[in-house]
Amino acid sequence: MNKKGEWNMNTEKIKSRENNQLTRLNKTKAKGNYKGYFFVLLCLIAIVNILDEVTSNLTVTVQSSFVTEFFVNNPFMGKFYTFQEGLALHSTVGVFTYVLGLITPFYKALADKWGRKPLFVLSTLGMAMGLLVIHLSTSYIMFLVGFAIISFFMGHDIQIIYILEEAPHKHRAKIYSFLKSFGILGVILIPTLRDMLMGDDATRWREIFLVPAVLGFIAVLLVILFAKDTKVFISERIAYLSRPFEERQAEKELQKQQKQAQRNQSGVFNGIKYIFSNKDTKMLIISHIIFDSAMPAIALYFESSMHKVGMSTSDITKALFMVPVVYATITFLSGFVADKLGRKVTVTGFSTTCVIGYSLFVAGILLGWNPYLIGAFAGLYQGSYWIGRDYMNVMMTEKVPTDIRASVVGGEGLLVIIGLVVGYALAVVGMLFFPIWWVCLAISVVAVSVAAVMFTLKVKETKGVNLDEIE
Repeated sequence: MNKKGEWNMNTEKIKSRENNQLTRLNKTKAKGNYKGYFFVLLCLIAIVNILDEVTSNLTVTVQSSFVTEFFVNNPFMGKFYTFQEGLALHSTVGVFTYVLGLITPFYKALADKWGRKPLFVLSTLGMAMGLLVIHLSTSYIMFLVGFAIISFFMGHDIQIIYILEEAPHKHRAKIYSFLKSFGILGVILIPTLRDMLMGDDATRWREIFLVPAVLGFIAVLLVILFAKDTKVFISERIAYLSRPFEERQAEKELQKQQKQAQRNQSGVFNGIKYIFSNKDTKMLIISHIIFDSAMPAIALYFESSMHKVGMSTSDITKALFMVPVVYATITFLSGFVADKLGRKVTVTGFSTTCVIGYSLFVAGILLGWNPYLIGAFAGLYQGSYWIGRDYMNVMMTEKVPTDIRASVVGGEGLLVIIGLVVGYALAVVGMLFFPIWWVCLAISVVAVSVAAVMFTLKVKETKGVNLDEIE
């Protein structure tokens, strides 16, 4: 078959696939939502948020246990390591699992073509599978496989797009913060499982991965049965697919020839082009990259810091009970702040409490304060950091058109990996020479402060924007 024949065959396949999608979307739109759908959707998002938050935090909260098992008590590659050497080695090896993060944005961009629901299902299933693999792991290599799976699927942000596209714009931040805080409060499942299944025996760390894995599989089934695509996506996609295929192809070709930004087409590279084509989104992403260089220091080593200063497994569990309580409380309040005072005030204010909270956490573990108080400060600095980061994400989605929103989110996720890698490198090298808590405090204070100042001075507010009216 010649090239023209192959092209025609591929074109017919694409047309057939798009016609099938158009038919399905028209049926979905005509059918409408069942009574109480929005409430059911919020419940589903809340369940998946709990799974997402638990998955994101679970390996971190047993970090000292598996580092001790795989590197300190047993030889790895023929060598025994000190705890901080083992932790540095795990962090170095763990960076390679984040190479999968380079693929994640392209995966997320599929939501602009396939729809929000398919990605919602796949990402939830992926987190559940990763947790199950870690539960069954018998070696560090198998542990890494599970770790890589959850690293790819957690933080997929599809449920955030659901909230932003389905919620009334006047209450968008409040609904978002409520669901986010509910998910964070669900992290209390981790210390509960530690208390029930580990007690003071750190070697039983694998057992706490099974319950959230089962929760994930149940959530997948519920999403398949009860969730639908967002009204915004359905309307935009129908409008796009209703145009003649040849017209759309000619438009693409013209844009390619003229080297214009393809703002009305999906794809992660077009999302990146869009970000840098606008001064406002460009300054937002630069601030975000710097902010994300603090992420490893903020999120990954607090449990190991408590272990290294001599806190017992049971005292660490006590501290972990307070983390989601404080985190969820300030997250819930952040929605009212964001809707009342704006997204910028939210990011700047919580960046400040992040720096204060981390300083008090380090003082607490060094001076032997009450473990519940130490946990409260850990919840304050972690919650403040993620609130600031989340509203940077929210502001990016509120600055871009619907038809490339998932692509821009994907592009944003790809770009911030730059900051993440830099933060990892600084933490790994630093912990070989200095106590881990001093290394993390220095990295987080500098990165968060610089990013917050740049963000405050250079990025415009998005409070009250109507997503349907963004051109």
